[in-house]
Amino acid sequence: MSMIFSWDNKNGKGPWGSGGNNRGQGQRPNKQPDVDDVIRQAQDRLGRMMGGGGGYGGRSGGGDGLGGKSWSVIALAVGAIWLASGFYIVNPGEVGVVKTFGKFSKTTSQGPNYHLPWPIETVLKPNIEQENIIQVGFRGQGTSSPFGSAGYTYNTATVRDVPEESLMLTGDENIVDLDFTVRWRIADPEKYLFRVANPQSALVNIAESTMREVVGKRTIDEVLTEKREEVQSTVQRAVQDLANRYELGMEITGVELQLVNPPMDVIDAFRDVQAAKADAETMRNEAQGYANDRIPRARGEVAKILQQAEAYREAKVSEAQGKADRFNSQLTEYRNAKEVTAQRMYLETMEEVLSGARTVVMGQEGGKNILPYLPLSTDKQPARTGR
Repeated sequence: MSMIFSWDNKNGKGPWGSGGNNRGQGQRPNKQPDVDDVIRQAQDRLGRMMGGGGGYGGRSGGGDGLGGKSWSVIALAVGAIWLASGFYIVNPGEVGVVKTFGKFSKTTSQGPNYHLPWPIETVLKPNIEQENIIQVGFRGQGTSSPFGSAGYTYNTATVRDVPEESLMLTGDENIVDLDFTVRWRIADPEKYLFRVANPQSALVNIAESTMREVVGKRTIDEVLTEKREEVQSTVQRAVQDLANRYELGMEITGVELQLVNPPMDVIDAFRDVQAAKADAETMRNEAQGYANDRIPRARGEVAKILQQAEAYREAKVSEAQGKADRFNSQLTEYRNAKEVTAQRMYLETMEEVLSGARTVVMGQEGGKNILPYLPLSTDKQPARTGR
């Protein structure tokens, strides 16, 4: 609502009648209006509009203020608005943290809630389900993985390196340029808001120092390739322990190595060394494969030869043992009956000698009319004649 005040200098009248004031001082032509009269008249008009009887300080006509009833209505309206300002709503995923005169007093759950209005109580509503990410060694905008919050993809064109955070010394006295991220969410709103002045900055310092300690205990090859997963899990556990010790009120949900490289000044030489190591590893594997093929074969052949020799030895020993036993048996029989045994041995020997020969046995008289001949065939033994 606006009011326009005017003054007619020619007629010497004010905005609500003749005369320059309501105190009976008469007309004052060609003079400037009395400012006090103008303000007083405005107050009277406002008092009548508010139902105060048109007087100031309870007097009609030219009083000094609003009526007591009007002030009570205004006070009630202001008080109602002040009390209504204490209503607030906690959205899903958030938690209400109420402060009484700046000090933590309680937490409230999701939905409509009430607190005593400012300046008695104030409320903060941090999101405890949102996953946040801090970057160590670089700064850049990342795109969330389409398969969940397991990782972020960073556009190298928008990434800015922070060498004072990323350059680290490994256990074998090499320098590695390492960028990584730490994912976290609020676990305890009271500790997160009131225990540490800047918990996110503290988390960055904790993560950087922990990563330097872990990398300083491993070789550069382990950090680059062999034990990346082990480094990530070790750093995550260590950062969580320190965050709990410093009461940051944070839960560390993951640590991911984004980029691990040697410094840019030596990266070409390092790649040559890595290529040479890869070639050496390939040749070593080929040699190992050849050895794995030849050694079992040689061992098999050795075992075969040993088995054959053992069988030959057993056969010869058995044969010699048999001959010795036969000789001993014959000797025993010969001692018991020398003539019979000698005759039998003779016959057995002749049978063995003549078994493969072509033999013609003739009497004394028939042998005179037979012409002896010499067989010329090489595959046949010559005939033997006996009488």
